[in-house]
Amino acid sequence: MKDNLIEIGKLDIKIIDGDRGENYPTKEDFFENEYCLFLDAKNITSTGFNLSTTQFITQKKDNELRNGKLKRNDIVMMTRGSVGNVALFDEKIPFENIRINSGMIIIRCEGKYSPKLLYYLLKSSFVKKQINDMMSGSVQKHLTSSSIKQIKILKNYTSIKIDTIYAIDSKIQLNNKINSELEAMAKTIYDYWFLQFEFPNKEGKPYKSSGGKMVWNDELKREIPEGWEVKNLIDYCYLKNGINYNKEETVGEKYKIINVRDISSSSLFVNSNLLDEICISPNIADKYLVNKNDILIARSGSPGQVRIVSIKENMIFSGFIIKCEVKESKYKEYFIYVLKKIENLISTKSNGSILKNINQESLNMLKIVIPNMEIIDNFNRKIVSIHKKIENIMEENQELTSLRDFLLPLLMNGQVGFKEE
Repeated sequence: MKDNLIEIGKLDIKIIDGDRGENYPTKEDFFENEYCLFLDAKNITSTGFNLSTTQFITQKKDNELRNGKLKRNDIVMMTRGSVGNVALFDEKIPFENIRINSGMIIIRCEGKYSPKLLYYLLKSSFVKKQINDMMSGSVQKHLTSSSIKQIKILKNYTSIKIDTIYAIDSKIQLNNKINSELEAMAKTIYDYWFLQFEFPNKEGKPYKSSGGKMVWNDELKREIPEGWEVKNLIDYCYLKNGINYNKEETVGEKYKIINVRDISSSSLFVNSNLLDEICISPNIADKYLVNKNDILIARSGSPGQVRIVSIKENMIFSGFIIKCEVKESKYKEYFIYVLKKIENLISTKSNGSILKNINQESLNMLKIVIPNMEIIDNFNRKIVSIHKKIENIMEENQELTSLRDFLLPLLMNGQVGFKEE
Protein backbone atom coordinates (compact mmCIF):
# COMPACT_ATOMS: atom_id res chain seq x y z
CA MET A 1 0.00 0.00 0.00
CA LYS A 2 2.83 2.43 0.89
CA ASP A 3 4.21 2.15 -2.65
CA ASN A 4 0.89 3.41 -3.99
CA LEU A 5 0.72 6.51 -1.78
CA ILE A 6 1.72 10.08 -2.58
CA GLU A 7 1.48 13.42 -0.81
CA ILE A 8 -1.27 15.74 -2.05
CA GLY A 9 1.32 18.47 -2.61
CA LYS A 10 3.09 16.34 -5.22
CA LEU A 11 -0.03 15.99 -7.38
CA ASP A 12 -1.75 18.49 -9.65
CA ILE A 13 -4.02 19.55 -6.79
CA LYS A 14 -4.30 23.17 -5.62
CA ILE A 15 -4.78 24.23 -2.01
CA ILE A 16 -6.57 27.59 -1.99
CA ASP A 17 -7.06 29.88 1.01
CA GLY A 18 -9.99 32.24 1.33
CA ASP A 19 -9.75 36.03 1.29
CA ARG A 20 -8.91 37.19 4.82
CA GLY A 21 -8.13 40.79 3.89
CA GLU A 22 -9.79 44.08 4.71
CA ASN A 23 -12.84 43.27 2.57
CA TYR A 24 -13.71 40.15 4.58
CA PRO A 25 -17.49 40.26 5.33
CA THR A 26 -18.74 41.56 8.66
CA LYS A 27 -22.11 40.87 10.27
CA GLU A 28 -23.71 43.77 8.38
CA ASP A 29 -22.75 42.18 5.03
CA PHE A 30 -24.86 39.05 5.49
CA PHE A 31 -28.41 38.56 4.20
CA GLU A 32 -30.97 35.77 4.23
CA ASN A 33 -31.09 35.63 0.44
CA GLU A 34 -28.60 37.22 -1.94
CA TYR A 35 -26.15 36.55 -4.76
CA CYS A 36 -23.41 34.43 -3.11
CA LEU A 37 -23.66 31.82 -0.35
CA PHE A 38 -21.00 32.52 2.29
CA LEU A 39 -20.24 29.31 4.15
CA ASP A 40 -20.39 29.02 7.93
CA ALA A 41 -18.76 26.32 10.07
CA LYS A 42 -22.18 24.69 10.56
CA ASN A 43 -22.41 24.09 6.80
CA ILE A 44 -19.49 21.62 6.71
CA THR A 45 -20.29 18.49 8.71
CA SER A 46 -18.78 15.03 9.09
CA THR A 47 -21.09 13.84 6.29
CA GLY A 48 -20.60 16.74 3.86
CA PHE A 49 -22.63 19.88 3.23
CA ASN A 50 -25.50 20.84 5.53
CA LEU A 51 -27.26 23.86 4.06
CA SER A 52 -30.28 23.92 6.37
CA THR A 53 -29.10 27.35 7.58
CA THR A 54 -27.46 29.77 5.17
CA GLN A 55 -26.13 33.31 4.88
CA PHE A 56 -25.44 35.31 1.74
CA ILE A 57 -23.44 38.30 0.51
CA THR A 58 -24.26 40.64 -2.36
CA GLN A 59 -22.66 40.48 -5.81
CA LYS A 60 -20.87 43.75 -5.00
CA LYS A 61 -19.29 42.24 -1.85
CA ASP A 62 -18.47 39.06 -3.78
CA ASN A 63 -16.60 41.11 -6.40
CA GLU A 64 -14.57 42.81 -3.67
CA LEU A 65 -13.18 39.46 -2.50
CA ARG A 66 -10.37 37.63 -4.22
CA ASN A 67 -9.53 34.03 -3.31
CA GLY A 68 -11.97 31.61 -1.77
CA LYS A 69 -14.69 31.14 -4.38
CA LEU A 70 -15.72 27.59 -5.24
CA LYS A 71 -15.83 25.92 -8.64
CA ARG A 72 -17.85 22.78 -9.29
CA ASN A 73 -16.14 19.63 -7.92
CA ASP A 74 -14.05 21.65 -5.47
CA ILE A 75 -13.64 20.17 -2.00
CA VAL A 76 -14.02 22.33 1.10
CA MET A 77 -12.06 21.30 4.20
CA MET A 78 -12.45 22.71 7.71
CA THR A 79 -9.10 23.95 9.04
CA ARG A 80 -10.45 25.23 12.37
CA GLY A 81 -13.19 24.01 14.69
CA SER A 82 -14.35 20.65 13.28
CA VAL A 83 -10.94 20.17 11.68
CA GLY A 84 -10.85 17.75 8.75
CA ASN A 85 -14.55 17.80 7.90
CA VAL A 86 -14.93 17.92 4.12
CA ALA A 87 -17.71 18.61 1.61
CA LEU A 88 -17.84 18.20 -2.18
CA PHE A 89 -19.33 20.97 -4.32
CA ASP A 90 -20.88 18.61 -6.87
CA GLU A 91 -23.92 18.94 -9.10
CA LYS A 92 -26.28 18.18 -6.19
CA ILE A 93 -25.55 21.50 -4.46
CA PRO A 94 -28.26 23.97 -5.60
CA PHE A 95 -26.12 27.15 -5.47
CA GLU A 96 -23.83 28.47 -8.19
CA ASN A 97 -21.92 31.10 -6.21
CA ILE A 98 -20.31 29.94 -2.96
CA ARG A 99 -17.42 31.29 -0.89
CA ILE A 100 -15.54 29.78 2.05
CA ASN A 101 -14.96 31.49 5.38
CA SER A 102 -11.64 32.00 7.16
CA GLY A 103 -11.76 28.60 8.89
CA MET A 104 -11.84 26.64 5.62
CA ILE A 105 -9.68 25.84 2.63
CA ILE A 106 -10.43 24.80 -0.96
CA ILE A 107 -8.87 21.65 -2.44
CA ARG A 108 -9.10 21.70 -6.24
CA CYS A 109 -8.13 18.91 -8.64
CA GLU A 110 -6.48 20.66 -11.61
CA GLY A 111 -5.37 17.57 -13.53
CA LYS A 112 -6.74 14.06 -13.99
CA TYR A 113 -7.14 13.16 -10.33
CA SER A 114 -10.78 12.34 -9.56
CA PRO A 115 -12.40 14.92 -7.22
CA LYS A 116 -14.93 12.31 -6.04
CA LEU A 117 -12.21 9.81 -5.19
CA LEU A 118 -10.18 12.49 -3.40
CA TYR A 119 -13.30 13.48 -1.44
CA TYR A 120 -13.88 9.92 -0.22
CA LEU A 121 -10.22 9.44 0.61
CA LEU A 122 -10.23 12.65 2.68
CA LYS A 123 -13.25 11.29 4.59
CA SER A 124 -11.60 7.93 5.25
CA SER A 125 -10.23 6.85 8.62
CA PHE A 126 -6.81 6.53 6.93
CA VAL A 127 -6.67 10.28 6.25
CA LYS A 128 -8.47 11.21 9.49
CA LYS A 129 -5.68 9.48 11.42
CA GLN A 130 -3.06 11.49 9.53
CA ILE A 131 -4.88 14.71 10.42
CA ASN A 132 -5.21 13.69 14.09
CA ASP A 133 -1.48 12.93 14.18
CA MET A 134 -0.75 16.38 12.74
CA MET A 135 -2.97 18.00 15.37
CA SER A 136 -1.64 16.11 18.41
CA GLY A 137 0.69 18.23 20.48
CA SER A 138 -0.24 21.36 18.58
CA VAL A 139 -1.30 24.32 20.72
CA GLN A 140 -3.31 25.88 17.89
CA LYS A 141 -5.78 23.25 16.73
CA HIS A 142 -5.90 24.14 13.06
CA LEU A 143 -4.57 22.85 9.73
CA THR A 144 -2.31 24.86 7.46
CA SER A 145 -1.94 24.68 3.68
CA SER A 146 1.48 23.11 4.08
CA SER A 147 0.18 20.38 6.40
CA ILE A 148 -2.68 19.53 4.01
CA LYS A 149 -0.12 19.12 1.21
CA GLN A 150 1.62 16.47 3.34
CA ILE A 151 -1.49 14.26 3.56
CA LYS A 152 -0.85 10.96 1.75
CA ILE A 153 -3.45 9.58 -0.61
CA LEU A 154 -3.74 6.93 -3.33
CA LYS A 155 -1.35 7.53 -6.24
CA ASN A 156 -2.59 5.18 -8.97
CA TYR A 157 -6.24 4.43 -9.55
CA THR A 158 -6.42 3.64 -13.27
CA SER A 159 -9.07 0.93 -12.94
CA ILE A 160 -10.98 2.44 -10.06
CA LYS A 161 -14.66 3.18 -10.21
CA ILE A 162 -16.27 4.93 -7.30
CA ASP A 163 -19.96 4.57 -8.12
CA THR A 164 -20.46 1.98 -5.34
CA ILE A 165 -18.98 4.28 -2.71
CA TYR A 166 -20.86 7.21 -4.23
CA ALA A 167 -24.14 5.27 -3.93
CA ILE A 168 -23.41 4.54 -0.27
CA ASP A 169 -22.64 8.19 0.40
CA SER A 170 -25.78 9.31 -1.45
CA LYS A 171 -27.86 7.05 0.79
CA ILE A 172 -26.19 8.55 3.87
CA GLN A 173 -27.02 12.05 2.59
CA LEU A 174 -30.65 11.06 1.94
CA ASN A 175 -30.91 9.65 5.47
CA ASN A 176 -29.50 12.89 6.86
CA LYS A 177 -32.17 14.83 4.97
CA ILE A 178 -34.91 12.61 6.40
CA ASN A 179 -33.55 13.11 9.90
CA SER A 180 -33.44 16.88 9.41
CA GLU A 181 -37.12 16.78 8.45
CA LEU A 182 -37.95 14.64 11.52
CA GLU A 183 -36.06 17.06 13.78
CA ALA A 184 -37.96 19.97 12.23
CA MET A 185 -41.23 18.13 12.86
CA ALA A 186 -40.40 17.65 16.56
CA LYS A 187 -39.40 21.31 16.88
CA THR A 188 -42.67 22.40 15.24
CA ILE A 189 -44.70 20.35 17.73
CA TYR A 190 -42.81 21.93 20.64
CA ASP A 191 -43.28 25.45 19.26
CA TYR A 192 -46.98 24.94 18.61
CA TRP A 193 -47.70 23.39 22.01
CA PHE A 194 -45.43 25.35 24.34
CA LEU A 195 -44.73 28.70 22.67
CA GLN A 196 -48.06 29.32 20.98
CA PHE A 197 -49.91 27.29 23.67
CA GLU A 198 -51.95 25.45 21.04
CA PHE A 199 -51.56 21.99 22.61
CA PRO A 200 -54.72 19.81 22.31
CA ASN A 201 -57.35 20.57 24.94
CA LYS A 202 -59.69 17.91 26.34
CA GLU A 203 -61.73 18.06 23.11
CA GLY A 204 -58.58 17.75 20.99
CA LYS A 205 -58.77 21.37 19.84
CA PRO A 206 -55.95 23.98 20.01
CA TYR A 207 -55.98 25.29 23.59
CA LYS A 208 -55.40 29.02 23.29
CA SER A 209 -57.32 29.74 20.08
CA SER A 210 -60.24 27.69 21.42
CA GLY A 211 -60.59 29.96 24.43
CA GLY A 212 -58.31 28.17 26.89
CA LYS A 213 -57.78 30.26 30.01
CA MET A 214 -54.51 32.21 30.16
CA VAL A 215 -53.16 33.86 33.33
CA TRP A 216 -50.53 36.58 33.78
CA ASN A 217 -47.16 35.51 35.20
CA ASP A 218 -45.17 38.26 36.95
CA GLU A 219 -41.81 36.45 36.61
CA LEU A 220 -42.07 36.05 32.83
CA LYS A 221 -44.08 39.24 32.25
CA ARG A 222 -46.47 37.37 29.96
CA GLU A 223 -49.46 35.06 30.01
CA ILE A 224 -49.23 31.27 30.37
CA PRO A 225 -51.98 28.61 30.49
CA GLU A 226 -53.85 28.31 33.78
CA GLY A 227 -52.36 25.69 36.09
CA TRP A 228 -48.84 25.87 34.62
CA GLU A 229 -45.90 26.86 36.83
CA VAL A 230 -42.63 28.75 36.42
CA LYS A 231 -39.51 27.22 37.97
CA ASN A 232 -35.73 27.58 37.72
CA LEU A 233 -33.77 24.99 35.75
CA ILE A 234 -32.02 23.92 38.97
CA ASP A 235 -35.38 22.71 40.34
CA TYR A 236 -35.58 20.02 37.65
CA CYS A 237 -32.01 19.35 36.48
CA TYR A 238 -28.56 18.47 37.82
CA LEU A 239 -25.64 20.10 35.98
CA LYS A 240 -22.06 18.80 35.83
CA ASN A 241 -18.94 20.02 34.02
CA GLY A 242 -16.89 17.52 32.03
CA ILE A 243 -13.31 16.33 32.48
CA ASN A 244 -10.10 18.15 31.60
CA TYR A 245 -7.83 15.49 30.15
CA ASN A 246 -4.42 14.81 28.62
CA LYS A 247 -4.81 13.37 25.13
CA GLU A 248 -1.28 11.94 25.27
CA GLU A 249 -1.99 9.77 28.34
CA THR A 250 -1.42 6.06 27.62
CA VAL A 251 -2.25 4.55 31.03
CA GLY A 252 -5.75 3.30 31.81
CA GLU A 253 -8.69 2.08 29.77
CA LYS A 254 -9.88 3.51 26.48
CA TYR A 255 -12.98 5.72 26.44
CA LYS A 256 -14.60 7.70 23.68
CA ILE A 257 -14.80 11.38 24.60
CA ILE A 258 -17.31 13.96 23.41
CA ASN A 259 -15.69 17.32 22.65
CA VAL A 260 -17.21 20.67 21.68
CA ARG A 261 -16.50 20.02 17.99
CA ASP A 262 -18.66 16.87 18.21
CA ILE A 263 -21.53 19.07 19.35
CA SER A 264 -21.02 21.81 16.75
CA SER A 265 -20.72 19.25 13.91
CA SER A 266 -23.96 17.42 14.78
CA SER A 267 -27.61 18.46 14.82
CA LEU A 268 -29.86 16.90 17.49
CA PHE A 269 -27.98 13.73 18.46
CA VAL A 270 -24.21 13.47 18.96
CA ASN A 271 -22.60 11.33 16.25
CA SER A 272 -20.59 8.81 18.27
CA ASN A 273 -18.95 7.44 15.11
CA LEU A 274 -16.29 10.15 14.99
CA LEU A 275 -15.32 10.62 18.63
CA ASP A 276 -11.72 10.75 19.84
CA GLU A 277 -10.50 8.05 22.21
CA ILE A 278 -8.41 8.70 25.31
CA CYS A 279 -6.87 6.55 28.02
CA ILE A 280 -8.02 7.23 31.56
CA SER A 281 -8.44 5.45 34.89
CA PRO A 282 -11.93 3.85 35.20
CA ASN A 283 -12.26 5.34 38.69
CA ILE A 284 -11.96 8.83 37.19
CA ALA A 285 -13.96 8.06 34.04
CA ASP A 286 -16.92 6.81 36.08
CA LYS A 287 -17.52 10.37 37.28
CA TYR A 288 -17.91 11.64 33.71
CA LEU A 289 -19.79 8.84 31.96
CA VAL A 290 -22.76 9.81 29.80
CA ASN A 291 -25.89 7.74 29.40
CA LYS A 292 -28.28 7.34 26.50
CA ASN A 293 -30.50 10.45 26.14
CA ASP A 294 -28.33 12.61 28.42
CA ILE A 295 -28.44 16.29 27.43
CA LEU A 296 -25.11 18.03 26.69
CA ILE A 297 -24.56 21.80 26.49
CA ALA A 298 -21.42 23.38 24.98
CA ARG A 299 -19.70 25.82 27.36
CA SER A 300 -17.40 27.34 24.74
CA GLY A 301 -16.64 27.21 21.04
CA SER A 302 -20.35 27.09 20.18
CA PRO A 303 -21.67 28.16 23.60
CA GLY A 304 -25.19 27.09 24.45
CA GLN A 305 -25.59 24.49 21.71
CA VAL A 306 -27.56 21.50 22.96
CA ARG A 307 -27.27 17.87 21.86
CA ILE A 308 -28.50 14.44 23.00
CA VAL A 309 -26.42 11.31 23.56
CA SER A 310 -27.92 8.63 21.32
CA ILE A 311 -25.92 5.48 22.04
CA LYS A 312 -24.86 3.89 25.33
CA GLU A 313 -21.21 2.88 25.30
CA ASN A 314 -18.03 3.82 27.16
CA MET A 315 -18.31 7.57 26.57
CA ILE A 316 -17.29 10.54 28.70
CA PHE A 317 -17.52 14.29 28.06
CA SER A 318 -14.88 17.00 28.06
CA GLY A 319 -14.47 20.01 30.36
CA PHE A 320 -15.89 22.43 27.79
CA ILE A 321 -19.28 20.70 28.02
CA ILE A 322 -21.96 20.67 30.72
CA LYS A 323 -24.09 17.57 31.20
CA CYS A 324 -27.72 18.26 32.09
CA GLU A 325 -29.34 15.35 33.92
CA VAL A 326 -33.10 15.72 34.28
CA LYS A 327 -34.14 14.62 37.78
CA GLU A 328 -37.38 12.98 36.65
CA SER A 329 -37.16 11.04 33.36
CA LYS A 330 -40.73 11.94 32.40
CA TYR A 331 -39.57 15.53 31.80
CA LYS A 332 -36.49 14.64 29.71
CA GLU A 333 -37.99 15.10 26.22
CA TYR A 334 -39.58 18.37 27.27
CA PHE A 335 -36.32 19.79 28.64
CA ILE A 336 -34.43 18.78 25.50
CA TYR A 337 -36.59 21.16 23.47
CA VAL A 338 -36.75 23.82 26.16
CA LEU A 339 -32.95 24.01 26.06
CA LYS A 340 -32.82 23.70 22.26
CA LYS A 341 -35.23 26.61 21.98
CA ILE A 342 -33.23 28.85 24.27
CA GLU A 343 -29.82 28.12 22.70
CA ASN A 344 -29.61 31.74 21.57
CA LEU A 345 -30.64 32.98 25.00
CA ILE A 346 -28.02 30.78 26.68
CA SER A 347 -25.41 32.09 24.24
CA THR A 348 -26.04 35.69 25.34
CA LYS A 349 -26.64 35.13 29.05
CA SER A 350 -23.56 36.85 30.47
CA ASN A 351 -23.21 40.59 31.10
CA GLY A 352 -25.61 41.35 28.27
CA SER A 353 -23.05 40.39 25.61
CA ILE A 354 -22.36 37.36 23.48
CA LEU A 355 -20.64 34.70 25.55
CA LYS A 356 -17.39 32.92 24.93
CA ASN A 357 -18.24 30.63 27.86
CA ILE A 358 -21.32 29.74 29.85
CA ASN A 359 -21.47 28.30 33.34
CA GLN A 360 -23.70 26.31 35.65
CA GLU A 361 -24.78 29.38 37.61
CA SER A 362 -26.28 31.15 34.58
CA LEU A 363 -28.02 27.96 33.46
CA ASN A 364 -29.41 27.05 36.87
CA MET A 365 -31.32 30.33 37.15
CA LEU A 366 -33.05 30.08 33.76
CA LYS A 367 -36.82 30.46 34.14
CA ILE A 368 -38.70 27.46 32.74
CA VAL A 369 -42.45 27.10 32.17
CA ILE A 370 -43.66 23.75 33.53
CA PRO A 371 -46.87 22.37 31.93
CA ASN A 372 -49.21 19.96 33.70
CA MET A 373 -48.36 16.26 33.58
CA GLU A 374 -51.10 15.28 31.14
CA ILE A 375 -49.66 17.61 28.48
CA ILE A 376 -46.13 16.32 29.15
CA ASP A 377 -47.29 12.70 28.72
CA ASN A 378 -48.98 13.50 25.39
CA PHE A 379 -45.87 15.37 24.20
CA ASN A 380 -43.61 12.48 25.20
CA ARG A 381 -45.60 9.96 23.16
CA LYS A 382 -45.17 12.02 20.00
CA ILE A 383 -41.52 12.97 20.53
CA VAL A 384 -40.26 9.55 21.64
CA SER A 385 -41.67 8.07 18.42
CA ILE A 386 -39.88 10.70 16.30
CA HIS A 387 -36.61 10.25 18.21
CA LYS A 388 -36.76 6.49 17.70
CA LYS A 389 -37.04 6.97 13.94
CA ILE A 390 -34.08 9.37 13.99
CA GLU A 391 -31.97 6.92 16.00
CA ASN A 392 -32.82 4.02 13.66
CA ILE A 393 -31.68 6.09 10.68
CA MET A 394 -28.51 7.12 12.54
CA GLU A 395 -27.72 3.45 13.19
CA GLU A 396 -28.22 2.68 9.49
CA ASN A 397 -25.88 5.55 8.62
CA GLN A 398 -23.24 4.19 11.00
CA GLU A 399 -23.43 0.81 9.24
CA LEU A 400 -23.21 2.49 5.82
CA THR A 401 -20.25 4.61 6.98
CA SER A 402 -18.47 1.49 8.25
CA LEU A 403 -19.07 -0.22 4.90
CA ARG A 404 -17.73 2.79 3.00
CA ASP A 405 -14.66 3.00 5.25
CA PHE A 406 -14.13 -0.75 4.81
CA LEU A 407 -14.16 -0.46 1.01
CA LEU A 408 -11.80 2.51 0.80
CA PRO A 409 -8.69 0.74 2.23
CA LEU A 410 -9.39 -2.23 -0.07
CA LEU A 411 -9.55 0.20 -2.94
CA MET A 412 -6.28 1.77 -1.82
CA ASN A 413 -4.66 -1.67 -1.62
CA GLY A 414 -5.87 -2.53 -5.10
CA GLN A 415 -7.98 -5.40 -3.71
CA VAL A 416 -11.13 -4.09 -5.37
CA GLY A 417 -11.40 -2.83 -8.92
CA PHE A 418 -13.71 0.11 -9.51
CA LYS A 419 -14.40 2.07 -12.64
CA GLU A 420 -15.03 5.81 -12.40
CA GLU A 421 -18.30 7.20 -13.78
